[in-house]
Amino acid sequence: MILEEAKQELQANGRISTLGMPEDIWLELRGLGIGASEAAAAIGISEHRTPYEIAERKLSLAKDDDEANYRRQLKMAMGHVMEPVTASRFAEATGLTVQNYNAMVAHRDHPWMLANIDRRVVGVTEGQSVWLEGIFGQAVSGPGVIELKNVEFGQKWGKPDNVHATAGLCTSGEVPEDYFVQVQHQLAVMGYEWAFLVVTIAGWETRWYPILRDDALIEDIIELEGELWAGIQRGELPDIDVEHPKAIELLKRRYPGTDGSIVRLDSVAHWREEIEKADAEIKKNEGIKEVAKARLLETMGEAAVGVFSDGACFRRKVINKKAYTVEYQATSYLDFRAGKIGKAEKDQLAAQHNDTQGEAA
Repeated sequence: MILEEAKQELQANGRISTLGMPEDIWLELRGLGIGASEAAAAIGISEHRTPYEIAERKLSLAKDDDEANYRRQLKMAMGHVMEPVTASRFAEATGLTVQNYNAMVAHRDHPWMLANIDRRVVGVTEGQSVWLEGIFGQAVSGPGVIELKNVEFGQKWGKPDNVHATAGLCTSGEVPEDYFVQVQHQLAVMGYEWAFLVVTIAGWETRWYPILRDDALIEDIIELEGELWAGIQRGELPDIDVEHPKAIELLKRRYPGTDGSIVRLDSVAHWREEIEKADAEIKKNEGIKEVAKARLLETMGEAAVGVFSDGACFRRKVINKKAYTVEYQATSYLDFRAGKIGKAEKDQLAAQHNDTQGEAA
């Protein structure tokens, strides 16, 4: 399949089969919009990715990280292995007909919203409709989305209602926010009313979470994704959210070097004060920690283990290490630290100021 033909088919029909599609074509088609797995990052609620990173990749500005790519490929490969297993266990436990859906779909009104759903439920019987109504709290119709996940740990995932009576069914609604937004994006693109988020945890436990379409949330998703996509179309990167856990990493990536100039930071001096207060608090707490450690060591004397009534303990032992040398590979990094401005820097700042005044005149 030629890339241009694939693009034309997707744009003309709002759908294209992915059965047998080469991976490089599929990846290029993903670049035509925002996919469901990117939705949470695109609207700024993901802990793992940011709108900046989505735009950076869509604009082909992201630098490939070999280690990150390797890990991503491993996770995707294992995901492909586990998908049919997870889908089969869900179908067996619920009796629902689960169908492969090998297609990329674009939203009818917002063609930059794309989705590749893992599976869907079809051919719901009358008896199954009654069962689904009991689970969702209302009657549902038409096909339903099945989103499949394979995770290592069960944190942020609600526990099953009753493993003896309803197996892995979880109606608490407690699922990771990224995945909830992903499913809402899929429901918006597909035009469906309901979904099941099905997860296999640690390779052995499968749970499934019913999710209803949330039109109010979908409106927000469309608005925020639309704003990001409009900026991408203009070739613009969004601002970096400085409160995001990845902010420092992204800022270092955006400004990887220095141009030798000097800037005044008086307008943001309060952030220097925040750093100084945080450093003082850390130093204070480190001191408290060291005193507490000394008190415990004094009480333990030469004992190997000190225990508490709740089962916690501290252990002390002598560790002998042989001497060795470490060979460091050449590396480059951005150093950032506080200090006092020197005479040469004062002269440079004054010269820059004079140049600016001259240009203004």
